[in-house]
Amino acid sequence: MLNNYPAHLDEKVRVSFEMESEEALNNSAINVLFDVGNTNDYSEGFTGMEWGTGVDYFGESANINDVTNAESYTAILVSDEFGGKIIVTRKEMNNVPDATTLFNKVISKRKTTLISDTANFVEEQAMEMLNLGHTTQLAPDSVAIFGTHTYKSTGAAFTNTSTTVAGEAALTELEAYAGNFKDANGKPIPFSPKTLIVKKGGSASVSFRKVLAGDNKLQAATIGNVNIYNNGDYTLIESPFVTSDTAWYAMDTRKDNALIVDFVKRPSLNPRITRENLDEVTIQDGSFKFGCVYLPMFWYGSTGV
Repeated sequence: MLNNYPAHLDEKVRVSFEMESEEALNNSAINVLFDVGNTNDYSEGFTGMEWGTGVDYFGESANINDVTNAESYTAILVSDEFGGKIIVTRKEMNNVPDATTLFNKVISKRKTTLISDTANFVEEQAMEMLNLGHTTQLAPDSVAIFGTHTYKSTGAAFTNTSTTVAGEAALTELEAYAGNFKDANGKPIPFSPKTLIVKKGGSASVSFRKVLAGDNKLQAATIGNVNIYNNGDYTLIESPFVTSDTAWYAMDTRKDNALIVDFVKRPSLNPRITRENLDEVTIQDGSFKFGCVYLPMFWYGSTGV
């Protein structure tokens, strides 16, 4: 009978939890889709820069242009806390013979579940930027991420939303958007949105896989919760956390990502506490903020209907 939760298990649980939790987050699709980082700022403002003057011809007596940018809108993100806990009841402690059995049978299993649940929670919450991207004012210009956006500096606009169904026509439309894109002053900024995001098992995924495969077999891989297909040109990412069966999203991974996930505190375990009924509770907590902090020029999205 084990009457007390051995103190040395605290450090063992904490170290293994934080190492495995970090590995789970590193394998999450958020690292592929969003700009993920760490910050010490609980609340933070982000001000984008809009394209302005740049390179031009000059003569012997002419001034060389300064490469300057006008300020865009400011987005304020505030961090939220999240967490869970591991509970070892007095009865469980009384029913195991030693500390090793307690760790292997009770604590380790719950630790693994908590790590998986935490990584899934973070990914699911971050994916709301896409799931709500057509209906909720999440962009810094008080417009949905996928909508018609207006440059603050000049009043020019661009539209990065569509209703086109996934398939060949969608890719044609996407390439036209990217090839014709212009900055605030009307100068072309061509880019290549070759990463497509869809719901795992959804109709949009089925349609894109047929088009992308052609006569060849797609190269497939799995990272965390997502399937990734590649045909040498496009990359198709299937996520279970995309809620729409028909929606599809596209981005250029080489460009600055307007959608960010910033951790103020990575998931970690706090010191164990003992309840009045002698149950032992170890609380895990973390803190992060996420959102669209710049005009989402290099993103494109369709409802697919």
